Amino acid sequence: MPGNLNDNLQETDSGKKDEFFDHLLKGKLKTAGSIAVELLHAMEAHFGPEARQVLDTLVENRQFQARQNLGMAEEDLHAFCDALDQGCVGTHQWERVVDEPDRIGYRYTRCMWAEIFCELGEPDLGFILCAGDKPAVEAYNPALGFERTRVLMHGDEDCDHVFYIKGK
Repeated sequence: MPGNLNDNLQETDSGKKDEFFDHLLKGKLKTAGSIAVELLHAMEAHFGPEARQVLDTLVENRQFQARQNLGMAEEDLHAFCDALDQGCVGTHQWERVVDEPDRIGYRYTRCMWAEIFCELGEPDLGFILCAGDKPAVEAYNPALGFERTRVLMHGDEDCDHVFYIKGK
């Protein structure tokens, strides 16, 4: 069956499986990103600069519903970052540069979303994804915080993410 992933993997050399997945996943994500870019451009053509202002407002006001049944801040910090690690497999390259009980820091050197939206000429649109980092961790547990000073989506050589327990 041509669309079966397992059949395609069996035909792929073991050394090239990462390359195969990378190409496959990036192609699918680029299709989704292209649709978002088309939609933004159509909205700009119809509504003018206000469409871009709506995008800016969305980035500034990104929020998530608060999680119920909060745990202890230290446990939630590590659980959140463990889930983040799992969620980034296949689309990002990173290393944990800080791994302490009350602070976890990352250095991201690759993000497919940044690559895609920069290739499409719309990193501001892609930044909607990045803008969710702080509100996501705060919705997970309000005792947690987030800092970032560099962003791949803005052309920096890496993203620095620091998740921490507020007040420590």
